[in-house]
Amino acid sequence: MSDNPRMNDADREHFAEAVEASFGVASRQQFFVWTQSSLQALLPHEILLCGVEDGSRQGMAMHRFSASRYFRDAHFERIADPLAGLRAALALHAEVPGGTVVLAPDGRGRPDDPALAALVAANELRNLAACLLPGPGGKLEALYGFARVPVPLDARLAHLAGMLVPHVHRTFLRVLAVEREAHGGGASRGGRLVTPRQEEILALVRQGKTNVEIARLLECSPWTIKNHVQAILRRLDSTTRTHAISRAMSLGILKPD
Repeated sequence: MSDNPRMNDADREHFAEAVEASFGVASRQQFFVWTQSSLQALLPHEILLCGVEDGSRQGMAMHRFSASRYFRDAHFERIADPLAGLRAALALHAEVPGGTVVLAPDGRGRPDDPALAALVAANELRNLAACLLPGPGGKLEALYGFARVPVPLDARLAHLAGMLVPHVHRTFLRVLAVEREAHGGGASRGGRLVTPRQEEILALVRQGKTNVEIARLLECSPWTIKNHVQAILRRLDSTTRTHAISRAMSLGILKPD
């Protein structure tokens, strides 16, 4: 473990380049390319998990940017689970002074967190460097988790993550804002992205309804609902229902309960 976590001259050069490059990011694809290029010199990783508070009872909309073929939809669904996923596993750390950066496994001599370690191990993350960002009043506003990190998770890495993540957060918020503007600001003009019928189906999916249950409620065929759900996934650029719900909430298509 490094005794001096401060950035050296090379780190400062990479940091300046990454921050400057972030101002050219305005889409998810650009954000992914930026994290897989400019950020890699300081914080190499294969998977980036982004959680942003959206005001709903679910707490956070989760997003993923992965270059790993091992991290699949089922893994992300478990990570995004509002009750048993990453946010829940990190909740206690958000209340600990100085616990802004959480490493799993922890290379800084702190006791391991069994619940977090189990979540990391069970979902092909391999390891995790998570940075928690508090909002007004100290409430957790966002979290960013870097996984499959090929360098030691030590004090130096924690310092670099703490320096980088506020810039990552501002960049990702800009991406979300551009998306909301492009799609008409959300549900009030959301027909440009999903139809009113698909909005209705999305709301029922968020309640945990199956295709058969939704079909019964809407008095149509389960195959019709299946086709609508597939269209929703395509339009929201999602691979799972959980991801589609997160995207719909971040875009304002679904409002908090």
